[in-house]
Amino acid sequence: MHFSRRFGWATGLLFFAVLSCRLYAQDSIEEIGAQAEQLEREGQPRRAVELYRHILLVDPTSLAALNHLGALYVGQGQFSKGIVYYRKALSLKPKDFSSNLNLGIAYIKTQHYKLAAPPLKRAVQSDPTSLQAHSLLAISLIGQEDYSRAVPELELIENFNPRDVGNLYLLSRCYLQTKQFEKAFVSFKHLEAAGPSSPWLHMLKGEAYDGLADYEKSIDEFKAAVQQQPDDPTARFSLGFMYWKVQRFADAEGELKRALELDPNFREAKFYLADAYITDLKPRDAVPLLEALVKEDPSYVRARLDLGKAFATTNRYEDAARELEAAISLDPDRADAHYQLARVYRHLNQLVKSQHELEITKRLHVRKLEQEESVMSAIGTRRDATQQVDLSPK
Repeated sequence: MHFSRRFGWATGLLFFAVLSCRLYAQDSIEEIGAQAEQLEREGQPRRAVELYRHILLVDPTSLAALNHLGALYVGQGQFSKGIVYYRKALSLKPKDFSSNLNLGIAYIKTQHYKLAAPPLKRAVQSDPTSLQAHSLLAISLIGQEDYSRAVPELELIENFNPRDVGNLYLLSRCYLQTKQFEKAFVSFKHLEAAGPSSPWLHMLKGEAYDGLADYEKSIDEFKAAVQQQPDDPTARFSLGFMYWKVQRFADAEGELKRALELDPNFREAKFYLADAYITDLKPRDAVPLLEALVKEDPSYVRARLDLGKAFATTNRYEDAARELEAAISLDPDRADAHYQLARVYRHLNQLVKSQHELEITKRLHVRKLEQEESVMSAIGTRRDATQQVDLSPK
């Protein structure tokens, strides 16, 4: 009796599946595809998925169904599933424009910029007239910090659409990163012509003047950005960083504090505020900020170095030695860390160790430790280039 019930249930399912296929078979694949697209437009992705899957049962080589399924899963944040369908499409037709473009978009959305570049290159080769493909390829290169190779892609787009504000913004950033300041200022003029001056245009100009070592003009531009957008933490940080750079520490502290109020997780703001406190002879104010940074990231060399300095300034020499030793273990070539540790060892009456650190310091001083700090490098990855372009699948 039990077996017969199970058999009847299975038979019923099979009958339903066959009946369903027969009902679908009455419509052509094109008609089913049109129904699925209509369901997508109506916001019914699950039902659309069912229809596209049915199309693949009938025709496993349907590129349209594979791409639609990929787009539906990517749109729901199920990127790995979407990528599987795009890859299936490309296994059938490796040079297909839409499949390559969509796969590149999926990788960009997940910030896998290196993986995004090859399919986007193929998309550009398949359709050299597609400005979106060129733009996305530039985005993948910017994501890899390959700014020089992104420039030609963005310049091509500018030739066809000189008033594309998003493209001009990215092109200006690439010019700054590659120190092509003259071209950057031309882009700024084009941005001004495309619309009224905006906070981020002032930010770009501020970065350019910083790169040219015209710090007063840089400060003026960041001030303008803050006036237009007073609650933007990046604008506040940039102004505070420039004040720090010209050693206007009281002004720097005010702006960097405000940046942290607006974004308590702004790591660079914590570091430069702490560094300003140390240089402004307020080491005790710096310690909590630096301890928080080291707790968040034990490999943060500069935070450990500054924490060692703050401890040394407040006569906590054992604690200072611990942090400086940790900094050196992470980056043995920092002459300033060896010099600070030599001073701390002297206070601890460890004279042999102190002399050893001084000798290392002398050897390392012939090397240039790092390039001059800039607001661009300090801001780091807080600007997401993917927000500047259309990332909708095709």
